[in-house]
Amino acid sequence: MPTIKVDIDAPNKPPNFPSADEILQQWRERLRLAQAANPGEHIRGVLLVDGSGAPYAWLKFGPTVTMAEGRTQHFVAQLVNGDATAPVRVPYVYLTFEFGLRGFIVMEFVDGAAPAYESERDVADAAAAVRYLTRIRAPNSVPGPIGGGLIRHPFFQDRESAVAYPSVDWLQLHVNRASILQRAYGRAGGGVDFSAEVEAHGLRLCPADLNRENFIRPRDSTGGKIVVLDFGATCFLPVSFFRSALDISADHFTMLLCSQIPEPPESKNSEGVTRASYALVPRRSNWFGLPRELKPLSK
Repeated sequence: MPTIKVDIDAPNKPPNFPSADEILQQWRERLRLAQAANPGEHIRGVLLVDGSGAPYAWLKFGPTVTMAEGRTQHFVAQLVNGDATAPVRVPYVYLTFEFGLRGFIVMEFVDGAAPAYESERDVADAAAAVRYLTRIRAPNSVPGPIGGGLIRHPFFQDRESAVAYPSVDWLQLHVNRASILQRAYGRAGGGVDFSAEVEAHGLRLCPADLNRENFIRPRDSTGGKIVVLDFGATCFLPVSFFRSALDISADHFTMLLCSQIPEPPESKNSEGVTRASYALVPRRSNWFGLPRELKPLSK
């Protein structure tokens, strides 16, 4: 029988908050009901309700849900929600844990709807939220999510790195090795040097998945701020990676946001990042160009 491994047990949980074991019991029942109501649909989250039927939290779960995602959302929520001038809110994380092969993130429930493509206000507010988030600096110099872990970004095949990079230098070396090998195969590539942008700006939050469903317009009185929901593909990277994520994306809502998101500072390396990505994706391998010293770090 798997055991519950708690990662975050936040002190700001609502009073009388259920334990991880109690949440698991409710999850099984809520998942059964959701599957019955939506046969064949891949359920990735359920609403948790109390004895009166009132919602008290949203539970995100699945084999791709990581504790690193929960830690990153928790870190960003504390910063953003503590700033009254921020144009964005992030749901507070109450509890995160692993059970078997699944990760679970129990977070604040926000009732609302995804932004509308045709709403100029929704697009403008989502763009303002993204601009604010990308100004957040990492607490240290290690690229990736809070607490360390694999990087999720469209630079990588299947949007996830093969290893956790110990430093920006190792990430830069992989990008450049992939570009060099790409040129050896007769295709254009260019090297990158992240030192200037990292010295000037540190590592910045890089929300690499900006599809419409990752934003929500609340129905209640939260000041009208747009809410950012999903941190599965969000971590701290040199600023060039954010522009590269925008360039690579074919998502319609992301394209709408692009026109209102200025070029990040010192992002001249973004083209080199994108070109190196084109070396990895066709080969369906993040091992292409990976320095051999990093291969033992593969999980």
